[in-house]
Amino acid sequence: MSLPRLAFIGPTHTVSPWLLQAVRRHGTLEALCDAHSERDAARFQARWTFTDVDALLREAEPDGVVLGAAQGARHRLIKQCLASGANVLLTGAPCSSGMANRLAILAKLSGRVVQASPAIIHCPAALLARRLLDSGRFGRTISLSLRSTRRGSPRDDFDDHGPVPVDQVFEAVSLIQFLLGPLRLVTAMAHGEGVLMAAGMSVENVPVSISLHASGPAEALGVDVEMRSQDGSILTMDRAGGLICRNGSRVDVCHQPSLAASDPVVELGFDALVSEFVRRSRPGGASGLAGPVLPVLAGAEAILASAAKGRPAAPRVARTARSSEPA
Repeated sequence: MSLPRLAFIGPTHTVSPWLLQAVRRHGTLEALCDAHSERDAARFQARWTFTDVDALLREAEPDGVVLGAAQGARHRLIKQCLASGANVLLTGAPCSSGMANRLAILAKLSGRVVQASPAIIHCPAALLARRLLDSGRFGRTISLSLRSTRRGSPRDDFDDHGPVPVDQVFEAVSLIQFLLGPLRLVTAMAHGEGVLMAAGMSVENVPVSISLHASGPAEALGVDVEMRSQDGSILTMDRAGGLICRNGSRVDVCHQPSLAASDPVVELGFDALVSEFVRRSRPGGASGLAGPVLPVLAGAEAILASAAKGRPAAPRVARTARSSEPA
């Protein structure tokens, strides 16, 4: 079976280099498209470089496009890719929830897939946590606390004007949704530029606390999660991809990647993310928005709206588009 032809649109510095390494593992990196694509071609071993998206889609004819463009340009670029017959992968929010409803219909009609999901929900630690919850071994969850820290997150998009980047909120809500299900109510507060705190409740009535820092120290970069169960068990995920589930001195499950021997592309979730995208993109697969994009967008928007207005907000998902999301 031939490898899929994949392309990347946008500045390469806006995404993790591990993402582009995963692209090269599961396909051929046919092209880069950006004003500085020639500078990055040798580094990422891309076959072609373009500065014009239409030329890329017409001449390279990629099977899939990985999108790293600014927030305000994503909806337009996704529509261009779908019209040319290319599937689309991005690790952040594709657009607003209102636009996503129309995007879901367009992807369905084009027979292509748009996958918007952060790598963290595909990492071994998150998958192991999900299996523990499904098995019942962790017990009934009574709380979840999430801390996310980025450093100097780019804010060159006038449409992304919240206290922290919308992609950072999207990542946090995606992981909460993956572990607990959708949020039903949130209250958020911005503490100056680059800091946002939120409290919420999941649909299963599990209290959630969220701490987001857009310009934190280097040693704190990443996402940490702590979950507690009714029987006293504590499950923690750390920013290095480790997981431990314990109850007092008893350790039930432990996953600690070795800094010397582990593969960051795998441990940080990028390998599984791109692998899933390639699988979804094969002919005959389900089309539309892949996964629970709409409720995640609604949750992220509710957090930002609550921070802006100073009052609680309830995520709202339009019913008409839910059926367009493949599982």
